[in-house]
Amino acid sequence: MKAFVSLWSADPLDIGGDIDRVAGHADGFHIDVTDGHLTPQLLFGPDFVAAVRKRTELAIEVHLMVTNADVWIGPFLEAGADIVTVHRRSTRDLPATLARVADGGATPGLAVETHEPVGDVSALAGAFDRLLLMGTEIGVKGVEVDPLVYGRIGEAVALREGMGGFDLFVDGGIRQHTVGLMAAAGADGVIPGSLVYGAPDPAARLSWLHGLR
Repeated sequence: MKAFVSLWSADPLDIGGDIDRVAGHADGFHIDVTDGHLTPQLLFGPDFVAAVRKRTELAIEVHLMVTNADVWIGPFLEAGADIVTVHRRSTRDLPATLARVADGGATPGLAVETHEPVGDVSALAGAFDRLLLMGTEIGVKGVEVDPLVYGRIGEAVALREGMGGFDLFVDGGIRQHTVGLMAAAGADGVIPGSLVYGAPDPAARLSWLHGLR
């Protein structure tokens, strides 16, 4: 199982150090971007992504949890994002938004929230290369996973072969007792935060995650 480590869970006074501590073991970094409207949080901007880009060569996923994703795609691509993941309710024209990401040279990602039917993504076959399945409500952390997520992973796995394929990651509720079930259900990877940064040995925790199938 792959792991894109969430920098929301890094030490805000030592983010560079926390990047370095896991850079040799993580598959990439996940940066949440919120505007205080779509979610109650305010998190990270293009300057932060540009700074992370200078610090690591690993892939950077920018997760746009904002009310108008189209306004921010360009600035985050310029900052060095490799993957830009958007929400259906963040844009008026989702196919066009995903195409804008791809045209900018990045991987387009689609986030599916807990209340959204997984089957709806079938209408977007070929428009995205990464599906980010939310395991909790967006903009919160430290809460338990929605127990329906395992079945939703299975739904996505069943859909993707007929859609040309996509990487399937789960974000939210990533815990020691949930990730094995996510892997068994067919997830390719997860977005761990405190699971890694709260571990006594973050490198060993990432090695354990990589061993899950």
